[in-house]
Amino acid sequence: LKNVLDTGTRLNADLSTSLILTIFGYEAPLHDGAILIQSGTVVAAGCFLPLSEQADIRRSFGTRHRAALGLAENTDAVVLVVSEESGAISLAHDANLYYDLSISEIRTAMRRLLDFRDEGESIIEETGFDE
Repeated sequence: LKNVLDTGTRLNADLSTSLILTIFGYEAPLHDGAILIQSGTVVAAGCFLPLSEQADIRRSFGTRHRAALGLAENTDAVVLVVSEESGAISLAHDANLYYDLSISEIRTAMRRLLDFRDEGESIIEETGFDE
């Protein structure tokens, strides 16, 4: 992920709801791009992701979804993407894109894919995101 990390601004800040909302706030300097989170730390923001080259992606998916899928194809990252138009949350992992997931489905997938233990569970709960 170093090549992706180098495209953004390094933050090394504790993960929190307020930080994510600040980063992705309308007209915020870092809102255009992805944030990289590792072990409960927002490592960087405003990162640009590689686009997927899959030919069978739904035509309705734009650059944001293609970028999430592109990173999932090239790394072991778990990528969350929010549709700008519908607000639907999707998850990309291992060259697959799972579209329009509920908060419960996302939590279940994150626990399974990231093999959360005690620390990971508290990180998920601290975000305070509810359905």
